[in-house]
Amino acid sequence: PYDFLANVSNEIINNIKGINRVVYDISSKPPATIEWE
Repeated sequence: PYDFLANVSNEIINNIKGINRVVYDISSKPPATIEWE
C-alpha cells in the first residue's frame, strides 16, 4: 500500500501546478475526531 500511496502522491505533485505536498492520514480514527495542531 505504501508504494501505491507514494506513486499517487508523486503523480499529483508532478502533474498539478501549484501542488507541492500531499498529506494522507493512515490512523484508524474517523476523520471527525482528528484535530490538527
